[in-house]
Amino acid sequence: MRSLLILASLLATPALTAAEAPQIPERPVLMKGEIARVDPYGGWRDDSRSSPELLTLLREQNRWTEQQLAGQQSLEKALQAEWRTRERGEPMPVEWLSQAGSQWRMGADGSLWQRNDEQAEPRQRLAPRQPAGGYYELAAWSLHPNGRWLALAEDSRGDRDYHITLLDLVNGETLATLPHRASDLLWSLDGKRLYTVANERHTLRPWQLWAWQDGKETLVHQERDPAWLLSLYRTTDKRHLILQSNNHDSSEQYLLDDGLVTLVKARQAGLEYYLDTQGDRVLIKSNQDGDLGLYQASNLSEVGSQPWRPLWSGKDQSLEKWRLFEHHTVLQYRKDGDDWLDVLGADGKLTHSLPLTEGAGTAWIQGSQDPASNKVLIRRQGMAEAPHQRWLDLASGQWQAADTPIPASLYQSERRWVLGKDGVKVPVSLVWRKDIGAPKALLLYGYGAYGTPMRPYYQPQVLSLLDRGFVYAIAHVRGGGLLGDTWYREGRGQQKQHSVDDFLAVADSLARDPAIDPARLFAMGGSAGGLLVAAALNQAPSRFAGAVLQVPFVDLLGTMNDPELPLTRQEYAEWGNPAVTADYAAMRRLSPYDNLHAAPYPPLYVTAGLHDSQVPYWEPLKWLARLRAHSTGTGPYLLSTELEGGHLANPNTATQRAAREYAFLLSLAGVQH
Repeated sequence: MRSLLILASLLATPALTAAEAPQIPERPVLMKGEIARVDPYGGWRDDSRSSPELLTLLREQNRWTEQQLAGQQSLEKALQAEWRTRERGEPMPVEWLSQAGSQWRMGADGSLWQRNDEQAEPRQRLAPRQPAGGYYELAAWSLHPNGRWLALAEDSRGDRDYHITLLDLVNGETLATLPHRASDLLWSLDGKRLYTVANERHTLRPWQLWAWQDGKETLVHQERDPAWLLSLYRTTDKRHLILQSNNHDSSEQYLLDDGLVTLVKARQAGLEYYLDTQGDRVLIKSNQDGDLGLYQASNLSEVGSQPWRPLWSGKDQSLEKWRLFEHHTVLQYRKDGDDWLDVLGADGKLTHSLPLTEGAGTAWIQGSQDPASNKVLIRRQGMAEAPHQRWLDLASGQWQAADTPIPASLYQSERRWVLGKDGVKVPVSLVWRKDIGAPKALLLYGYGAYGTPMRPYYQPQVLSLLDRGFVYAIAHVRGGGLLGDTWYREGRGQQKQHSVDDFLAVADSLARDPAIDPARLFAMGGSAGGLLVAAALNQAPSRFAGAVLQVPFVDLLGTMNDPELPLTRQEYAEWGNPAVTADYAAMRRLSPYDNLHAAPYPPLYVTAGLHDSQVPYWEPLKWLARLRAHSTGTGPYLLSTELEGGHLANPNTATQRAAREYAFLLSLAGVQH
């Protein structure tokens, strides 16, 4: 009965209609770069984000978008109501920090809680710091060993340029406020200094290590290479502090144990190494033999001077996580797109190897783990499988409890392999509702950058699409990392066109499936995935019936030609260096903004964040303005800019924003309820 109602809805509901959008006037600017070019909308860039004319224009575009989507408000409310009642699966365990004789936990709202032990009732030590309105992110926190001083890394704009606040929990005094920082926070081993990493102005590159002590700050170390970034972490046994510097394919580490910066091993082009310690064991994740594997050094002082003993090879498998325990080492990795777990004994020999997933599912080591424990927590989920978790006994390799039986589901998921343009097989994860037999609409999601695998997670919000006759699919295109490092490298830089070819090949293959309505294919991508979708729209503008692009990276040439923008100098290996002729040619062929042309582009909903430092607001603004000028289609072409947010969705409006995006696609598909 439900499928009949959905089919009737599909046939009866009219598509969105478009009125004329308020104009975004041209503002030509001669752009920087080896090859001069005029950007017709480049003048809308305002680094201060405060120009009255700009803000007026963005608010005008937002109002027009709201007017165009007014008819879908009831559907948006229905979606949000459904999401509040959707099954979320087994909740993740709450992690408490044991320190200064108590256990501590911070909430995402900036509140701090303390309890004496697991049986005690928690008491609030710090009220929520999140304001009633506007953007707020608590990125990190670090409690002093004495339990009195608390350091917080917070963002109130959404630009990821954090400010560090140091509080005295006893008297409520603010001891220090440190602006323009990364989110890294570490107290020195003796507790006398708080280490933070300062961001470079304008580029926001984490480049300077500072130590705060007794109300004063001292510069400890500076990374001068503009392509390298600094970060901090503590080893598993908490005996060492590591300062790390790295670029896209190399790393260099330093010890901070005595307050000085002591080099571990000098940087070498193309060599990555990341060390950790547990007692007398010194282990290193490195690509010294080509693939990221695991090695052991005899002691910490010889990491930079003596050969390492191989423990685990990364050949044909991609190491993702590793955890050190007193008597074991646990490695989580991917092989042929599936998740696996290996357990090594203290001697480094393999004791257990277990598959964690198969097909359209995913699993991982959950949480930070207790190194003194003899068990590890594994969390698993799938596109049609709600999250659940089990403990694995490391000594026996046996699960401590039987896996929870999965009840009969309304939904079905699978992984398919699609033949790509050049003969490569592209993996696709799909999920749909089994009892809806009418030809289904399809939402195809893609990302394909930075080696990110785009795991097939359980997404309660997606189920609302499935209930209304959609199939949801993830195209694991080259440039992503589902199939390992080679798969990633074949979709970056001069090979980036492979990502787009794979995405379109998946779309074409699924359009030929009798269960799919080829006239109702939709696309979605965010950030680098927005570049993927936008490039696909340029190359096949009639393939999709509509698309949602979330904070899309669409001005490839403009951004990569400006080294003063955040991330540019660190990402030449990912996208190309325009000073290199072959790189520039490949970028010019692909750049979504530069390849817009007269074509019937489908209806689009595009989002931006005013304070986004990763994809600045002017990229989506310029791209949509230029697309409107070129398109022979009827639209609508909608822009919605979050004026109090950045790259990540504002937590206060994230659910509302997702409901609007899904309702937009559902309305285009003819679904009104």
